[in-house]
Amino acid sequence: MRRVSEPITSRQRFLDALRGRVQAAPPGWMMRQAGRYLPEYMSASAGRPFMERVRDPELSAELTLQPIRRFGMDAAVVFSDILVPPSAMGLDVRFVESKGPILNPPVRDAAAIARLEPFDPLVATGFLAETLRGVRAALGSSHALIGFCGAPFTTASYLIEGGSSKSYERTKAMLFGQPALFDELQRRLVDALLPYLAMQVGAGADALQIFDSWGGSLDAATYRRMVLPHLTRLVAGAKAEGVPVIVYANGGDHLLEVLLATGADAISLDWRTSPEEARRRTAGRVALQGNLDPTILFAGPEATRAAVGSLLAGFTGQPGYVFNVGSGLLPGTPVESVAAAFETLQALR
Repeated sequence: MRRVSEPITSRQRFLDALRGRVQAAPPGWMMRQAGRYLPEYMSASAGRPFMERVRDPELSAELTLQPIRRFGMDAAVVFSDILVPPSAMGLDVRFVESKGPILNPPVRDAAAIARLEPFDPLVATGFLAETLRGVRAALGSSHALIGFCGAPFTTASYLIEGGSSKSYERTKAMLFGQPALFDELQRRLVDALLPYLAMQVGAGADALQIFDSWGGSLDAATYRRMVLPHLTRLVAGAKAEGVPVIVYANGGDHLLEVLLATGADAISLDWRTSPEEARRRTAGRVALQGNLDPTILFAGPEATRAAVGSLLAGFTGQPGYVFNVGSGLLPGTPVESVAAAFETLQALR
Protein backbone atom coordinates (compact mmCIF):
# COMPACT_ATOMS: atom_id res chain seq x y z
CA MET A 1 0.00 0.00 0.00
CA ARG A 2 1.37 3.43 -0.99
CA ARG A 3 1.98 5.90 1.83
CA VAL A 4 0.18 9.23 1.49
CA SER A 5 3.48 11.13 1.43
CA GLU A 6 4.97 9.02 -1.36
CA PRO A 7 4.70 10.41 -4.90
CA ILE A 8 2.61 8.32 -7.26
CA THR A 9 4.62 6.53 -9.93
CA SER A 10 3.69 6.43 -13.60
CA ARG A 11 2.99 2.73 -13.23
CA GLN A 12 0.57 3.27 -10.34
CA ARG A 13 -1.11 6.18 -12.12
CA PHE A 14 -1.71 4.00 -15.18
CA LEU A 15 -3.01 1.00 -13.24
CA ASP A 16 -5.23 3.20 -11.06
CA ALA A 17 -6.81 4.65 -14.19
CA LEU A 18 -7.55 1.21 -15.62
CA ARG A 19 -9.18 0.31 -12.32
CA GLY A 20 -11.61 3.19 -12.73
CA ARG A 21 -10.14 5.73 -10.35
CA VAL A 22 -10.64 9.42 -11.11
CA GLN A 23 -7.34 11.32 -11.29
CA ALA A 24 -6.66 15.02 -11.69
CA ALA A 25 -3.62 14.14 -13.77
CA PRO A 26 -4.36 11.16 -16.03
CA PRO A 27 -1.66 8.83 -17.34
CA GLY A 28 -0.79 8.60 -21.01
CA TRP A 29 0.92 6.60 -23.71
CA MET A 30 0.50 6.32 -27.50
CA MET A 31 -0.20 3.40 -29.77
CA ARG A 32 2.84 2.76 -32.01
CA GLN A 33 4.86 5.10 -29.81
CA ALA A 34 7.88 2.88 -30.53
CA GLY A 35 8.08 3.42 -34.24
CA ARG A 36 9.24 5.05 -37.43
CA TYR A 37 8.65 8.67 -36.43
CA LEU A 38 11.62 8.50 -34.03
CA PRO A 39 15.11 9.12 -35.44
CA GLU A 40 16.63 6.77 -32.86
CA TYR A 41 14.24 4.03 -33.99
CA MET A 42 15.31 4.47 -37.60
CA SER A 43 18.96 4.39 -36.61
CA ALA A 44 18.69 1.30 -34.39
CA SER A 45 16.60 -0.70 -36.85
CA ALA A 46 18.26 0.28 -40.13
CA GLY A 47 18.74 -2.69 -42.43
CA ARG A 48 16.81 -5.09 -40.22
CA PRO A 49 13.57 -6.59 -41.61
CA PHE A 50 10.58 -5.94 -39.37
CA MET A 51 10.06 -9.49 -38.10
CA GLU A 52 13.79 -9.78 -37.47
CA ARG A 53 13.55 -6.74 -35.19
CA VAL A 54 10.62 -8.30 -33.35
CA ARG A 55 12.53 -11.56 -32.82
CA ASP A 56 15.66 -9.84 -31.49
CA PRO A 57 15.02 -9.35 -27.73
CA GLU A 58 17.84 -6.89 -27.22
CA LEU A 59 16.78 -4.71 -30.15
CA SER A 60 13.05 -4.91 -29.47
CA ALA A 61 13.62 -3.99 -25.81
CA GLU A 62 15.65 -0.99 -26.93
CA LEU A 63 12.90 0.09 -29.35
CA THR A 64 10.29 -0.32 -26.60
CA LEU A 65 12.24 1.93 -24.23
CA GLN A 66 13.16 4.72 -26.65
CA PRO A 67 9.94 6.76 -26.35
CA ILE A 68 9.93 6.38 -22.56
CA ARG A 69 13.39 7.89 -22.38
CA ARG A 70 12.53 10.74 -24.72
CA PHE A 71 8.98 11.66 -23.62
CA GLY A 72 8.37 9.99 -20.25
CA MET A 73 5.16 8.19 -21.16
CA ASP A 74 3.56 6.44 -18.20
CA ALA A 75 3.50 3.07 -19.95
CA ALA A 76 5.74 1.26 -22.42
CA VAL A 77 4.04 -0.96 -24.98
CA VAL A 78 6.26 -3.84 -25.98
CA PHE A 79 7.65 -3.66 -29.51
CA SER A 80 6.02 -6.60 -31.24
CA ASP A 81 3.20 -7.30 -33.69
CA ILE A 82 -0.23 -8.92 -33.70
CA LEU A 83 0.99 -11.29 -36.43
CA VAL A 84 3.54 -13.02 -34.19
CA PRO A 85 0.99 -15.73 -33.20
CA PRO A 86 0.04 -16.57 -36.83
CA SER A 87 3.73 -16.96 -37.57
CA ALA A 88 4.05 -19.32 -34.61
CA MET A 89 1.06 -21.27 -35.93
CA GLY A 90 2.90 -22.14 -39.14
CA LEU A 91 2.25 -19.28 -41.55
CA ASP A 92 5.01 -17.44 -43.36
CA VAL A 93 4.65 -13.79 -42.28
CA ARG A 94 6.65 -11.15 -44.11
CA PHE A 95 6.44 -7.36 -44.11
CA VAL A 96 6.96 -5.83 -47.55
CA GLU A 97 7.79 -2.15 -47.89
CA SER A 98 4.80 -0.12 -49.14
CA LYS A 99 2.60 -3.25 -49.09
CA GLY A 100 2.50 -4.23 -45.44
CA PRO A 101 2.23 -7.80 -44.14
CA ILE A 102 1.96 -10.79 -46.44
CA LEU A 103 0.81 -14.13 -44.98
CA ASN A 104 1.25 -17.44 -46.79
CA PRO A 105 -0.60 -19.62 -47.31
CA PRO A 106 -3.94 -17.85 -46.72
CA VAL A 107 -6.40 -19.71 -44.50
CA ARG A 108 -9.61 -20.08 -46.51
CA ASP A 109 -11.00 -23.56 -45.92
CA ALA A 110 -11.43 -26.23 -43.29
CA ALA A 111 -8.21 -28.02 -44.26
CA ALA A 112 -6.17 -24.82 -43.84
CA ILE A 113 -7.72 -24.19 -40.43
CA ALA A 114 -6.92 -27.75 -39.39
CA ARG A 115 -3.27 -27.19 -40.37
CA LEU A 116 -2.86 -24.28 -37.94
CA GLU A 117 -0.39 -25.47 -35.35
CA PRO A 118 -0.92 -25.06 -31.61
CA PHE A 119 2.22 -23.60 -30.10
CA ASP A 120 3.97 -23.30 -26.78
CA PRO A 121 4.50 -19.53 -26.39
CA LEU A 122 7.65 -19.98 -24.32
CA VAL A 123 9.17 -22.05 -27.13
CA ALA A 124 7.80 -20.55 -30.34
CA THR A 125 7.65 -16.95 -29.08
CA GLY A 126 10.19 -17.06 -26.29
CA PHE A 127 11.90 -14.02 -27.82
CA LEU A 128 8.90 -11.92 -26.74
CA ALA A 129 9.14 -13.20 -23.17
CA GLU A 130 12.82 -12.28 -23.18
CA THR A 131 12.03 -8.82 -24.52
CA LEU A 132 9.41 -8.25 -21.82
CA ARG A 133 11.76 -9.39 -19.08
CA GLY A 134 14.44 -7.02 -20.35
CA VAL A 135 12.07 -4.06 -20.50
CA ARG A 136 10.62 -4.91 -17.09
CA ALA A 137 14.11 -4.91 -15.58
CA ALA A 138 14.92 -1.56 -17.21
CA LEU A 139 11.65 0.07 -16.12
CA GLY A 140 11.69 -1.30 -12.58
CA SER A 141 8.55 -0.26 -10.72
CA SER A 142 8.43 3.26 -12.13
CA HIS A 143 6.58 2.72 -15.41
CA ALA A 144 3.93 0.28 -16.59
CA LEU A 145 4.53 -2.31 -19.29
CA ILE A 146 1.79 -3.27 -21.77
CA GLY A 147 1.57 -6.57 -23.63
CA PHE A 148 -0.90 -7.21 -26.42
CA CYS A 149 -2.41 -9.41 -29.08
CA GLY A 150 -4.80 -9.09 -31.99
CA ALA A 151 -8.49 -9.73 -31.45
CA PRO A 152 -9.91 -12.94 -32.92
CA PHE A 153 -11.75 -11.14 -35.74
CA THR A 154 -8.80 -9.04 -36.87
CA THR A 155 -6.36 -11.95 -36.62
CA ALA A 156 -8.73 -14.22 -38.53
CA SER A 157 -9.10 -11.54 -41.19
CA TYR A 158 -5.36 -11.34 -41.74
CA LEU A 159 -5.20 -15.10 -42.11
CA ILE A 160 -8.07 -15.22 -44.60
CA GLU A 161 -7.07 -12.19 -46.67
CA GLY A 162 -3.39 -13.11 -46.65
CA GLY A 163 -2.54 -9.54 -45.69
CA SER A 164 -4.17 -6.16 -45.30
CA SER A 165 -7.47 -5.33 -46.94
CA LYS A 166 -9.80 -2.38 -47.47
CA SER A 167 -12.97 -4.33 -48.22
CA TYR A 168 -12.44 -7.65 -46.35
CA GLU A 169 -14.40 -9.48 -49.05
CA ARG A 170 -12.82 -12.89 -48.42
CA THR A 171 -13.25 -12.53 -44.67
CA LYS A 172 -16.90 -11.55 -44.98
CA ALA A 173 -17.52 -14.25 -47.56
CA MET A 174 -16.50 -16.85 -44.98
CA LEU A 175 -18.23 -15.10 -42.09
CA PHE A 176 -21.59 -14.83 -43.88
CA GLY A 177 -21.31 -17.83 -46.22
CA GLN A 178 -19.64 -20.34 -43.89
CA PRO A 179 -20.34 -19.06 -40.37
CA ALA A 180 -19.50 -22.36 -38.67
CA LEU A 181 -16.08 -22.35 -40.35
CA PHE A 182 -15.42 -18.75 -39.36
CA ASP A 183 -16.50 -19.59 -35.82
CA GLU A 184 -14.04 -22.49 -35.72
CA LEU A 185 -11.20 -20.29 -36.92
CA GLN A 186 -11.85 -17.74 -34.17
CA ARG A 187 -12.12 -20.51 -31.59
CA ARG A 188 -8.73 -21.92 -32.55
CA LEU A 189 -7.17 -18.48 -32.47
CA VAL A 190 -8.48 -17.75 -28.98
CA ASP A 191 -7.16 -21.14 -27.84
CA ALA A 192 -3.70 -20.05 -29.03
CA LEU A 193 -3.90 -16.46 -27.80
CA LEU A 194 -4.83 -17.27 -24.19
CA PRO A 195 -1.50 -18.93 -23.27
CA TYR A 196 0.32 -16.33 -25.38
CA LEU A 197 -1.14 -13.54 -23.22
CA ALA A 198 -0.48 -15.52 -20.04
CA MET A 199 3.17 -15.79 -21.10
CA GLN A 200 3.37 -12.01 -21.46
CA VAL A 201 1.99 -11.44 -17.97
CA GLY A 202 4.42 -13.99 -16.58
CA ALA A 203 7.28 -12.13 -18.25
CA GLY A 204 6.33 -8.80 -16.68
CA ALA A 205 3.38 -7.17 -18.48
CA ASP A 206 1.22 -5.06 -16.12
CA ALA A 207 -1.72 -4.79 -18.52
CA LEU A 208 -2.87 -6.25 -21.82
CA GLN A 209 -4.44 -4.57 -24.84
CA ILE A 210 -6.46 -6.50 -27.43
CA PHE A 211 -6.40 -4.84 -30.85
CA ASP A 212 -9.45 -5.30 -33.08
CA SER A 213 -7.96 -3.08 -35.77
CA TRP A 214 -10.53 -4.18 -38.37
CA GLY A 215 -13.48 -4.61 -36.03
CA GLY A 216 -15.18 -1.47 -37.29
CA SER A 217 -15.77 -3.10 -40.67
CA LEU A 218 -18.67 -5.10 -39.18
CA ASP A 219 -22.10 -3.82 -38.24
CA ALA A 220 -22.96 -4.03 -34.55
CA ALA A 221 -25.46 -6.88 -34.87
CA THR A 222 -23.02 -9.08 -36.78
CA TYR A 223 -20.21 -8.23 -34.39
CA ARG A 224 -22.38 -9.11 -31.40
CA ARG A 225 -23.46 -12.41 -32.93
CA MET A 226 -20.26 -13.63 -34.57
CA VAL A 227 -17.36 -11.95 -32.76
CA LEU A 228 -18.41 -11.01 -29.24
CA PRO A 229 -18.49 -14.58 -27.80
CA HIS A 230 -14.87 -15.19 -28.85
CA LEU A 231 -13.64 -11.75 -27.79
CA THR A 232 -15.39 -12.13 -24.43
CA ARG A 233 -13.66 -15.48 -23.86
CA LEU A 234 -10.31 -13.91 -24.69
CA VAL A 235 -10.91 -10.96 -22.35
CA ALA A 236 -12.03 -13.24 -19.51
CA GLY A 237 -8.98 -15.45 -19.90
CA ALA A 238 -6.66 -12.46 -19.98
CA LYS A 239 -8.26 -10.94 -16.87
CA ALA A 240 -7.85 -14.28 -15.11
CA GLU A 241 -4.09 -13.61 -15.25
CA GLY A 242 -4.66 -10.82 -12.72
CA VAL A 243 -4.03 -7.78 -14.93
CA PRO A 244 -6.38 -5.16 -16.41
CA VAL A 245 -7.43 -5.59 -20.03
CA ILE A 246 -8.04 -2.89 -22.64
CA VAL A 247 -10.05 -3.54 -25.82
CA TYR A 248 -9.56 -1.35 -28.89
CA ALA A 249 -11.66 -1.43 -32.06
CA ASN A 250 -10.65 0.97 -34.81
CA GLY A 251 -13.68 2.58 -36.44
CA GLY A 252 -15.76 1.16 -33.63
CA ASP A 253 -17.99 4.05 -32.57
CA HIS A 254 -21.06 1.95 -33.41
CA LEU A 255 -19.64 -0.94 -31.38
CA LEU A 256 -19.23 0.88 -28.08
CA GLU A 257 -22.14 -0.82 -26.33
CA VAL A 258 -21.07 -4.21 -27.72
CA LEU A 259 -17.53 -3.73 -26.43
CA LEU A 260 -18.92 -2.96 -22.98
CA ALA A 261 -20.28 -6.50 -22.95
CA THR A 262 -16.78 -8.01 -23.27
CA GLY A 263 -16.06 -7.33 -19.60
CA ALA A 264 -12.87 -5.43 -20.43
CA ASP A 265 -11.54 -3.01 -17.82
CA ALA A 266 -11.09 -0.26 -20.40
CA ILE A 267 -12.22 0.59 -23.91
CA SER A 268 -9.79 2.45 -26.14
CA LEU A 269 -11.60 4.91 -28.41
CA ASP A 270 -10.63 6.14 -31.83
CA TRP A 271 -11.06 9.83 -32.67
CA ARG A 272 -14.51 9.41 -34.22
CA THR A 273 -16.22 9.38 -30.82
CA SER A 274 -16.27 12.55 -28.73
CA PRO A 275 -15.36 12.33 -25.04
CA GLU A 276 -18.81 13.54 -24.08
CA GLU A 277 -20.56 10.92 -26.22
CA ALA A 278 -18.31 8.12 -25.00
CA ARG A 279 -18.89 9.06 -21.38
CA ARG A 280 -22.64 9.28 -21.87
CA ARG A 281 -22.87 5.88 -23.53
CA THR A 282 -20.59 4.06 -21.09
CA ALA A 283 -21.94 5.79 -17.96
CA GLY A 284 -18.87 5.14 -15.82
CA ARG A 285 -19.06 1.37 -16.27
CA VAL A 286 -15.60 1.11 -17.80
CA ALA A 287 -12.37 3.10 -17.98
CA LEU A 288 -11.80 4.96 -21.25
CA GLN A 289 -8.63 5.46 -23.27
CA GLY A 290 -7.96 7.78 -26.18
CA ASN A 291 -8.62 9.49 -28.39
CA LEU A 292 -6.60 12.22 -30.09
CA ASP A 293 -6.66 12.10 -33.89
CA PRO A 294 -3.02 11.21 -34.68
CA THR A 295 -3.03 13.44 -37.78
CA ILE A 296 -3.47 16.52 -35.55
CA LEU A 297 0.16 16.07 -34.58
CA PHE A 298 1.15 17.00 -38.12
CA ALA A 299 -0.26 20.49 -37.50
CA GLY A 300 2.63 21.21 -35.15
CA PRO A 301 3.21 21.70 -31.41
CA GLU A 302 0.84 24.60 -30.80
CA ALA A 303 -2.11 22.93 -32.49
CA THR A 304 -1.24 19.72 -30.63
CA ARG A 305 -1.21 21.49 -27.26
CA ALA A 306 -4.60 23.03 -27.95
CA ALA A 307 -6.11 19.72 -29.08
CA VAL A 308 -4.71 17.81 -26.09
CA GLY A 309 -5.98 20.47 -23.69
CA SER A 310 -9.47 20.28 -25.19
CA LEU A 311 -9.44 16.49 -25.11
CA LEU A 312 -8.36 16.33 -21.47
CA ALA A 313 -11.09 18.80 -20.52
CA GLY A 314 -13.64 16.54 -22.19
CA PHE A 315 -12.60 13.60 -20.02
CA THR A 316 -12.39 15.53 -16.72
CA GLY A 317 -14.07 13.51 -13.98
CA GLN A 318 -14.22 10.30 -16.00
CA PRO A 319 -13.87 7.29 -13.66
CA GLY A 320 -10.65 5.96 -15.12
CA TYR A 321 -9.08 7.72 -18.11
CA VAL A 322 -5.84 7.13 -20.04
CA PHE A 323 -4.65 9.66 -22.62
CA ASN A 324 -3.76 8.16 -26.01
CA VAL A 325 -4.11 8.69 -29.71
CA GLY A 326 -7.19 7.25 -31.43
CA SER A 327 -5.02 5.16 -33.76
CA GLY A 328 -1.31 4.43 -33.99
CA LEU A 329 1.27 7.15 -34.55
CA LEU A 330 2.05 7.56 -38.23
CA PRO A 331 5.50 7.56 -39.86
CA GLY A 332 6.66 11.13 -40.24
CA THR A 333 4.80 12.37 -37.16
CA PRO A 334 6.71 15.45 -35.91
CA VAL A 335 8.70 14.49 -32.83
CA GLU A 336 8.17 17.97 -31.41
CA SER A 337 4.41 17.48 -31.54
CA VAL A 338 4.62 14.25 -29.54
CA ALA A 339 6.76 16.14 -27.03
CA ALA A 340 4.17 18.93 -26.88
CA ALA A 341 1.38 16.43 -26.21
CA PHE A 342 3.17 14.95 -23.21
CA GLU A 343 4.36 18.32 -21.92
CA THR A 344 0.69 19.38 -21.88
CA LEU A 345 -0.34 16.24 -20.06
CA GLN A 346 2.51 16.30 -17.58
CA ALA A 347 1.98 19.99 -16.74
CA LEU A 348 -1.14 18.90 -14.84
CA ARG A 349 0.97 16.98 -12.31
